[in-house]
Amino acid sequence: MFLRKMKNKKTGRTYLSISYRDKATKKTRGKTTESLGYLDEMEKQYDNPIAFF
Repeated sequence: MFLRKMKNKKTGRTYLSISYRDKATKKTRGKTTESLGYLDEMEKQYDNPIAFF
């Protein structure tokens, strides 16, 4: 699993989600395991949300 950062072009906000890699092919999959939320909102709760997750 890995942390995916996606930037919204309209708002300029960064969204965090957890995705996974396919073990057999070693390629990333488009499946999101868990949606975490926007980076600017998570910075209010955690000092460094990227390092936390």
